[in-house]
Amino acid sequence: MGVEIRLRGTAIPCIAQESIKAGLAVKLGAASNSPRILGGNADPDPALQDGIYNVLQGASLPTSDDDADAKYVAAFRVYNEKPPLYETLPANNESSVAVPYTLREFSEGEENLPADVTLQMVVPRLKEDATIPSGALMLAYDEGIYTVTSGCYSGALSTFTIGAKISVKTGGLWYAGDTAKVGICFEKNSTKGTLTIKTEQ
Repeated sequence: MGVEIRLRGTAIPCIAQESIKAGLAVKLGAASNSPRILGGNADPDPALQDGIYNVLQGASLPTSDDDADAKYVAAFRVYNEKPPLYETLPANNESSVAVPYTLREFSEGEENLPADVTLQMVVPRLKEDATIPSGALMLAYDEGIYTVTSGCYSGALSTFTIGAKISVKTGGLWYAGDTAKVGICFEKNSTKGTLTIKTEQ
């Protein structure tokens, strides 16, 4: 998988503002495409016991090196659905904005699945090097310890030293550098090609 949570920080729900590989560094800002969750809005729905809110935070990759705001680890949302999952990006009838959702069953009256539906037999967060699609609900983790795969860091593992500072490059790759420290190298595994980062806020 793209990211393994070793010591979990706070999971901040947000919307991917672009396609983001799980395990990359992201920064948060206002979402330009906020899907409504269960008919929620900016205030809690009194009809629901716990209240449901719109997700207004968006996650995006840093557009320059050493962006100190890119201190969150991108991860898939938790899937309560059981595979197979039928995924697509239909139009939201309320706002005509394309929002992602997971079909729980075949659409009524349809003999075959629409051409743009993706069938997932494994929950995406369990796949290595999986990408969170643009517009999808996701999680951004703050201070904690996370293991990422080789596609999430820049340079060879040998450039990382245990306890040394880590910064981020354009596109969310973690790298060994202290220009804009967002964490430290906690562990590295040359056999698996993984890097464990202790992020800081």
